[in-house]
This record gives sequence, C-alpha cells and structure tokens, in this order.
Amino acid sequence: MAETDDSWLVDAVWRATDLTRAYLAQDRAQIEACLAGLSSGRMELVLAWLVLEHDELCDRLLTPLMSVREIDAVAALSPVENEFAITAAVRRVAAREMGLTAAVDGLALPEQIHAIAVCTVVMALEAIGRARALDEVDVKAMEYERMGYPRPRPAA
Repeated sequence: MAETDDSWLVDAVWRATDLTRAYLAQDRAQIEACLAGLSSGRMELVLAWLVLEHDELCDRLLTPLMSVREIDAVAALSPVENEFAITAAVRRVAAREMGLTAAVDGLALPEQIHAIAVCTVVMALEAIGRARALDEVDVKAMEYERMGYPRPRPAA
C-alpha cells in the first residue's frame, strides 16, 4: 500500500481485509457489518482494494480453480438479498464464460463487492485451504499495521 494520509483509503483496506477474513471464517454477522453504513464513494474504495487483492491472488495461482460446491457454500454467507446474483456471477467466472469484471458488470455496488470477495475466497480455499488462507489474511493485517496503517475501528 502506498503511503497515504487518506483515512477513507485506510478504512477501505481494513474493511476489504475484514470482509475477506469474515468469509473465510464463515462469520455472517461480520460479513454484513463490513459494509454497514458506507456511502457509495467509500464502497468504491473497498471494491478497488478487493479487486487488487483478487488480482494478486490470481497472479500467484496462475490458473485458479473454483468448484461449484465451494462457490455455493461461500456465497450462502453473503447477505440474503445478494446471494443469487453473487452466486450466478461467480459461477460464470468459474465456468470461464467471462472474466470477473464482465461478470459483476451491472450488479449493484454491494453485490459487486461481495461477488469479488466470494470469488477471491473460493480461489484461496481451493488452492491453499481455510487455515492457511486465514493465516495469510492475518499476516497481511499485521503488515498493514507495521506499515503505519492502524485499524481505524475495532475488529469484530
């Protein structure tokens, strides 16, 4: 992360990290809390950070795999009103019908955020498993703090 005094960006990084961790930990309450009360401008920052994290994981995995079973299980943790759209979008990506950007195009901003988080989490679960993926998220969180970007709000 580049050095910044932008408190919104720092908050977005932490919300994206917390959202990814919440999906990995299967914590539905935390998943819902990550975007609660955010304006669309702040949600766009969360989306941008999630895209960066997704792309970094894709680059590491080269050809990420995503099973329908895992997609359905992770997407079921998303807010109920978004679950169908998220599941459909991520399934299109997994089937290689289209890329992630095209799959989420036309979705509402919260649905885009959740779809990208679900896609990232499913790839991580398939590639390295839940325990190691959680460890990686926790290491990134510690690194953000070491870099001088303290958590702007308490972790749930």
